[in-house]
Amino acid sequence: MNPVRLRGDRMNPVRTIERIIKAPDIHWVGNGFRVRQYFPDGDESPMLDRMSPFLLLDYNEPYYFEGSPFDTGDTPHPHKGFETVTFSFSGSIVHKDAAGNSGVIHSGDVQWMTAASGVLHKEFHEKEYAKRGRLFHALQLWVNLPERHKNDTPSYQYIPATTMGRYQSLDETIDAIVYTGAFRHITGPAKSHTPMNIYKLKLQPNSWISISENMTWNTGFLVINGTGSANGESIEFGDFVLFNNDGERFEVEAGDDGLEIFVLAGEPLNEPVVKQGSFVMTNKTELLLAYGEYKNGKFGLICTHFPGHILFTSLNTWMLPCILQGASILFFSESFYHCNS
Repeated sequence: MNPVRLRGDRMNPVRTIERIIKAPDIHWVGNGFRVRQYFPDGDESPMLDRMSPFLLLDYNEPYYFEGSPFDTGDTPHPHKGFETVTFSFSGSIVHKDAAGNSGVIHSGDVQWMTAASGVLHKEFHEKEYAKRGRLFHALQLWVNLPERHKNDTPSYQYIPATTMGRYQSLDETIDAIVYTGAFRHITGPAKSHTPMNIYKLKLQPNSWISISENMTWNTGFLVINGTGSANGESIEFGDFVLFNNDGERFEVEAGDDGLEIFVLAGEPLNEPVVKQGSFVMTNKTELLLAYGEYKNGKFGLICTHFPGHILFTSLNTWMLPCILQGASILFFSESFYHCNS
C-alpha cells in the first residue's frame, strides 16, 4: 500500500478514527434475515446519540438460502417514531403493511419507510425468488425522526437502482452509488428529514480516495467487501469504522483485492432518544402512549400464513373478522395470535 498522504491544516483538518468495531455475532431476524447488528447494543446504548441520526445498522452479509415454498422473512411487527431504510445489494424483498401498502425491491433498489405515527408490517423474500436457491445480501438502517415529525402520517419511497446518483473518478478506479445527500457533487434520489449523506464506494485494487464530510456530522463506514486501510489503519470485511468529529478529511485505500464501503454521515438531531424495541420517542410518556396505540389496534392487522398456521397481529376487536372466518386461537403472546388455517 502507498504511504498515508493525509496532512491536516486549519482549513481542512484530518478526521481521526475513534474506533474500529469488529463484526458482532450473527443473529436471525425471523427466518429470512441473518444479520450482524453493529449498533446499538441495547435500548440505552450510547451509540443512539453517538451515531445520531442513525439508530441501528443491521447487516445481512452475503448468505446462501435454499429454495422454499414457505414465507422466508420476519413476522409482522410494529415501528413508530423513526424510518427504516432497506438496501438490497442482491435479492428481492417484499414489504406489506396493515394499511394495504406493499412493494418489492430488487437488487440495487432501496425502500425508505417513514414509520412516523406507526406502522405494522412484515418483510420477506419475494415468493418466486424464494422458491430457488439464492445468495442474499442486504442492509437495513434505522434513521431517527425529529420530534416534530414523529407523529406524521407514514409514507414510503421506493427507489429503483436506475435512479441512484452515480460517480466515477477520471481514472475509473473509484465508483460511487449515492442514495441520499451528495458525494462529489453527485446527489442521491432519496429524501430525508434531516441533512445526511449515504453512499457506497467501490475502489479498484490498490487505489485510494480522500473523503470529506462535515466536521459536526456523525460519520462512519462499513466494509462490505475486500480489505484495505483507513487513515493508514488496516481494515477488513465486516469492520465498521467510526470517526471522531475532529476534522473533515479521511483517507481510504484498497488492498490487492479491492474494497467496497458503505458510508454514513449525518447531522445529529441533538434531541433525547428514548427507545424500547421498535419504538423510538423523546420521553417515556410518549413511549407508553405508543405501546398503548399498538395494543389497542391503531396500527391495524396483518394475517400471515406459515406452515399449518396463520399469524394474526393486534388485539381485541381486530380479531373478530378472523374468528368469524373460522380461525381458532391456539396461542397468545403479547400481540401475536397463532391460529389454525
